[in-house]
Amino acid sequence: MTINDEFALGALAGLVAMIPQVIFDFISVQLNYSKHYAFQISSSIYLYEPLTQRPLGLIFGGLLWAIMSIILGVITVYLLRSSGKDFWWLKGLAISNFFMFVIIYGFLYTLGAATIIPFDIPTNITIFIGNIIFGITVSYLITSWGGEKLPAT
Repeated sequence: MTINDEFALGALAGLVAMIPQVIFDFISVQLNYSKHYAFQISSSIYLYEPLTQRPLGLIFGGLLWAIMSIILGVITVYLLRSSGKDFWWLKGLAISNFFMFVIIYGFLYTLGAATIIPFDIPTNITIFIGNIIFGITVSYLITSWGGEKLPAT
């Protein structure tokens, strides 16, 4: 399958790459390793903490997570298009962890942008590993589905 439209490529790759990330996050919370689902943390930007635990709060957080996944996918497409497919996995890791883990999660959340700010190690490790999973997956999908629009070097 080849997707020629760059925005569609990034959006679809971002949405599909979100699936293994969410599965990992779900397993981490179900095994009582992580205290909060990533969807809870993302919805806490707009909702009070008790509302993030309700089904509609989780759905709302999932929609926010999907929007960010689309944005990261599109950014990754343009990075790979401008710099080439070499080290695609490293570029995906850099984009995902820089924008989501460092800027949004690490900087904006601690400035008070969210009502849930987990300072425990397991939740932070879960989110960090989730971003690694997302970054590698999204860049792999982009290089696989991108066709000739992505140069080799």
